[in-house]
Amino acid sequence: MTIRMARAAALLLIPVMLPAQEIYKSAQFAISADRVTQGQFIARAISSDEIESNYPDAATSRRWKLSTDVSSYPQLRSPNVLVRALYNLSLEELKKDIRPDGAFMAGAKWDGVWTRDISYSILLSLAAIEPEIAKASLLRKVTRGRIIQDTGTGGSWPCSTDRMTWALAAWEIYLSTGDRGWLAQSFQIIRASAADDAHVVFSRETGMVLGESSFLDWREQTYPRWMQPADIYSSQALGTNAVHYRTYQILAAMARLLGKPSEEYTRTAEQIRAAVNKNLWLEDRGYYGQYLYGRITMSVSPRSEALGEALTILFDLAPPERQTRMLSSVPVMAFGIPCIYPQIPEIPPYHNNAIWPFVQAYWNLAAAKQNDMPAVLQGLASIWRAAALFLTNQENMVAGTGDAKGTAINSERQLWSVAGNLAMIYRVLLGMDFTEAGLRFHPVIPKALGGAWDLDNFRYRGAQLSIHVEGFGTKIATIALDGHPLPNPVLPSSIAGAHEIRIRMDNREKTAAPLKLVDAAVSPDTPETWWGSLEVTGFHNLYTKPVDHMRYMAFQDGHALDNKGANAVNISENQLDSEFQVLALDSEGLRSFLNEPLRLFDSSHEMIVAAPSGPIDLTRTTNAKVTMQADIPAAGAYAIDLHYANGSGPINTDNKCAIRTLSVDGKEVGAIVLPQRGKDDWKDFGYTNHQTVQLTAGPHTFTLNFDPWDENMNGEVNRALVDQMRLTRLR
Repeated sequence: MTIRMARAAALLLIPVMLPAQEIYKSAQFAISADRVTQGQFIARAISSDEIESNYPDAATSRRWKLSTDVSSYPQLRSPNVLVRALYNLSLEELKKDIRPDGAFMAGAKWDGVWTRDISYSILLSLAAIEPEIAKASLLRKVTRGRIIQDTGTGGSWPCSTDRMTWALAAWEIYLSTGDRGWLAQSFQIIRASAADDAHVVFSRETGMVLGESSFLDWREQTYPRWMQPADIYSSQALGTNAVHYRTYQILAAMARLLGKPSEEYTRTAEQIRAAVNKNLWLEDRGYYGQYLYGRITMSVSPRSEALGEALTILFDLAPPERQTRMLSSVPVMAFGIPCIYPQIPEIPPYHNNAIWPFVQAYWNLAAAKQNDMPAVLQGLASIWRAAALFLTNQENMVAGTGDAKGTAINSERQLWSVAGNLAMIYRVLLGMDFTEAGLRFHPVIPKALGGAWDLDNFRYRGAQLSIHVEGFGTKIATIALDGHPLPNPVLPSSIAGAHEIRIRMDNREKTAAPLKLVDAAVSPDTPETWWGSLEVTGFHNLYTKPVDHMRYMAFQDGHALDNKGANAVNISENQLDSEFQVLALDSEGLRSFLNEPLRLFDSSHEMIVAAPSGPIDLTRTTNAKVTMQADIPAAGAYAIDLHYANGSGPINTDNKCAIRTLSVDGKEVGAIVLPQRGKDDWKDFGYTNHQTVQLTAGPHTFTLNFDPWDENMNGEVNRALVDQMRLTRLR
């Protein structure tokens, strides 16, 4: 030990004591029954009501001491003083996150109610212990009888489409409470929202849902820089599709309980499931890619996306054999599972290069579902390490260091981090799963956490439960209700009154593959490309700016070309009417994003139809129906998009995305989305998403309508300027 280190140790205010029984140990940190140790940083649970930590300054210490009455919540008893203290800390932070109006705020720095934050939190644990506040919070996110999409890329919905997380939360409240009035009310809201989605956010080509990755709503953090909001609308993300898949399953279940037709919802759910498994599964990697992206041609991004991967397991979107494989294939780092992997260069930690405890919680639930004990233990350690050292349920941390310092934005007592910490007790160690049939138990307890876990005053529907679990493992040896053996580990939904549940585990750990951790990795930057001069070379050259130690892969309409890693590729005349892209590969085989598509086409295959009277000002009340005519020279498939401006707000936030419905010859084709491009900037024009239509030769009528399902999240401003329509003939 150097003199400098000895001096720092001497200044520690935490007493030097022998650690209690070790629960988890890695090269980076260790957890025992009363403390977390990470190099010079130590957090020690003095009691179940007090934790002392010397993070972030090893020379000083801070202390959390319970100062809020949390006795109305379920009370945890266990010899593990650290976990008990973190449980009580989380209950206190939950109470502090209740606003004066009786709804949950998103965190210490975020006093608003946000749809995805509150919904993911309710699904994790808040439906079980605060159902009435959960209901009130969800109802704050409803307008016109439809779910509100929070502000986001290009002016919110439909560039962002994960508002349907609301449905997951609403269903969990019903399962926890059995409230039939809530069931009927929430069904109407979800059904109306889904009806709008049916017109606006489904890909006609793939059957998947369009829009930004769920919760990853800061575009630079997870998308290539070239992607405009219209491109993000056209992308098709894993997590968002998992949410919609589950939403339609929930709609079907709600409809059945209410005596309404359910078959359409079941068909839509299966459509999404089949499309995700067809388009996003990466067989060579053993997990799903984050999203499809591109312009005319869509390609899968091979990055893993932790929340989406977890949801495919939890919702059984992934087939059973894939679920098992994913748990050993999805990249996990020493401090937990990163939101995405590998990381994007030159982007500060927030979603990129970051671990979010609530995402870790969902991954832990997925691991518990599959009885993967090494993954469960490492995941629990990730959440407990952070909460103990930071003395709060922090919003996020840097993936490579596990540090709360260094992220772009961070908040204490983040609601979904709080909910995730609580869920580790209710849904992992005690194994509670709320179902239509009743409360099912499936405890998953690592051997190092074996012993007795007691939870008193837990309310389920009309019952008040005292739950006792002892032992370790993933299988229940015996379960008894009030001293009488149960034939299966499910309490019926009709149960009422005070009851005691006693569970004894079989004290066997299922054999599982050792945990495979990956090091931090940063992908190459997106390459710069351009066309060479046709007059000079006599043929088309696609050039890429060379970077040392990089190889390049060129693609035509999503299919790899044999350019042998070179930074130039020759394109012949018979390759016209195609999109070309390039990605970079480093010496480790890590891939960059594909660059912005470059289209090479015969000029006669592109038609520009000018607006009838200069730029047309589309608003909710003016030009609600605009008609354009075009004489198509040759039959074929045409991509139709519009050249537009939307200065109603910035690219990265607000809620004034404009939406119109395109019809051809009187038949609805699909949505045209005109996202915000810059606040008060009505001179910045770009292209919308496209719709592909088969057209015969001859005259056709194209109509833009403002239909009821085209209402955006603002409700008042739904405006764009359109100066031309473009028709591009495809191969």
